This record gives sequence, structure tokens and C-alpha cells, in this order.
Amino acid sequence: MPKFSLIVLDAGIVIKLFELGVWDQVVKQCDVHLSKVVADQEASFHSPTDDLPHGQPIDLSGDIAESRISVFQCSLSQVTNFQQRFDQNYAQDLDPGELESLAWLFSQQKECLICSGDAIVFRVLGVTGRADQGISLQEILDRIGLSKSLSWQYKKEFREQKSNQGSIDQIQGRGLK
Repeated sequence: MPKFSLIVLDAGIVIKLFELGVWDQVVKQCDVHLSKVVADQEASFHSPTDDLPHGQPIDLSGDIAESRISVFQCSLSQVTNFQQRFDQNYAQDLDPGELESLAWLFSQQKECLICSGDAIVFRVLGVTGRADQGISLQEILDRIGLSKSLSWQYKKEFREQKSNQGSIDQIQGRGLK
């Protein structure tokens, strides 16, 4: 079976996959791409405990070294130019990993999907007319046979609702400069 193609994950998704214990299975079945900001900074820990209040460390170095996942980096000007497309209400809600991931996604010639648990990512896709490039964690896990019970922000309905909000914002003249 061919890999599920070109999925950009934000930090929250990486962390959730580690918490669910399915990171290795997803990497085997999906062509996973992470922004350098997500890989190096934002996806560092998961599952805080009393003994480890900051959580278990996430080490992606083996996956990167063995080319099981790809890491990309955008230039500062590419990220800045992308962010400047949006009004303050959108721009202020994007964290550095989401900005780099979306800037990269929008620069690709081949079809890519982005997976997030953050509303702003799907709203950006909706406001730019690219809602079809979003995918929820639930949808990924269902497609590769790893269905799990997930909270609202990881479900298809959340993605669709937030993408629709972005589309409405675009129609009403909000979101984009």
C-alpha cells in the first residue's frame, strides 16, 4: 500500500501522536513533513506527569536521520510575506510553527495536506479557498486503520467547522488584507 502523501503536521499533532502511542505507525504509513520550528522547538515534550512536569521528551532525530520524516525550513521573508497576507485577527493567532508550515504548504506545487488541532490553521485554509488541503487527525488515523477516540479539536467536524468559518470571513471581507 502506498504511503498517505505529503502531510504537514503541527506541533500539537506530533505531541498527540506520541501521547496516543501511534507515532511510529503513522510515520510508516504517511509521508510526514514537519517545519524546522516544529521539529526543533515546539514538539519537544508530551504527557506531563508528577515526576516529569514538563513531560516525556520527544526525540525526532532518529526519524530525521533515517529519512522517515522530512523537515523543511522557510526563509524569514517567505514567512513574513505569508503572514502579511492576513489581517491582525488572523496573523496574531498563528504561532511560528503554524506560520512556517502554512507558508511552506502554500509554496508547494504538489498536493499537500496539513493536519492541526488549532482552529486558526483551518480558518486560514478556508479564508484562502484552500479548505481541501486540511485534514484532521481523526481522518488520518481512520484512513490508515488506527482509529482512536479523540477530543473535538482532532475531529473532521472541527476541521470542517473552522474551514467554513474562514470561508465566511472571506465572503464578509475579513481575514485577508
